[in-house]
Formats: sequence, structure tokens, C-alpha cells
Amino acid sequence: MKQWGVKFDLPEHLAEKAASFPESSYGATMLTLVLRDETHVPHVHVALGSNIIKATGAEEESLLSTINPADIVDVVREP
Repeated sequence: MKQWGVKFDLPEHLAEKAASFPESSYGATMLTLVLRDETHVPHVHVALGSNIIKATGAEEESLLSTINPADIVDVVREP
């Protein structure tokens, strides 16, 4: 099984919100990041409520690699 490294941590107030979302798989939650410029980055996997570990899909993963954590203004639960 591949181990995913932590890319960055969510800001504390958003980590608390993410931790309230239900677990989607093996201790991780899948959510959408909302950026300051209103860009949405869907299908982001977060471990332990705050550690951004990966995004599902090449486009999302590429965008995730360029994000400044300070630009994340909200997290939204995915269905």
C-alpha cells in the first residue's frame, strides 16, 4: 500500500471544521477546499482533521501542489 506524505496543514479554524466531517476512508476525510479567489478544489483527502495528503484526479492534484494554505478560506463537506 502506498503511503501518502503530508503536503501541508489546514489553518487551525478550518482543521476544526474538517474534523467534524465524517470519515470517508481509513482515518481520512474527503472535502472541497474553497480558495480566496473562489476557486474550489474538490476531492481533497485530509488526515487527522488537518493534514492535506492528496487530491483525487490529476487536475486537482496539480492545483493542490500550487496552493498557499493562507489562501484557503473554507472547507466544504462532500456528499
